[in-house]
Amino acid sequence: MPGQETRPQTPLRVIISEDTMVNKVRVTIAGAPYAIATTDSEKYIASLAKRLDEDITKLLDTNENLSVTKAAVFCAMDYLDEYRKSTGSAENMRSQIQDYIADAARAKLAEDKAKAENEVLRREAAALREQLAKERRRESRREERAEQAAADEKQG
Repeated sequence: MPGQETRPQTPLRVIISEDTMVNKVRVTIAGAPYAIATTDSEKYIASLAKRLDEDITKLLDTNENLSVTKAAVFCAMDYLDEYRKSTGSAENMRSQIQDYIADAARAKLAEDKAKAENEVLRREAAALREQLAKERRRESRREERAEQAAADEKQG
């Protein structure tokens, strides 16, 4: 229209703080234009708007008596349902992961205990082998003395 200011079609970038940049993304949903200020990428916001536009259009095409507002409400309900189910699913996964971590910790403790017991048994076995070797040497010396005594008796 004459005398009307035209807006740029490229995203505007506004700095809220040093670290945060906000994109102003223009999209069209169900035939209506929207400008969305976001820290998300333009591509991401455009993909969300595309899905919403497709979902609303699909509802409107299948039911001529449905208003855009009601179609948007139905889409919102569907998205909220998806969100809650995925959140529940994520919470369930977190719970399972915590259980696995606890199981792994218990298994590690059991492994450490078994290693310690194994080390004690190794030391005991080594001590018993040493004791057995001493006993065999004593027995061998006793047998040698007995044989020597028997030999001395024969000679004597």
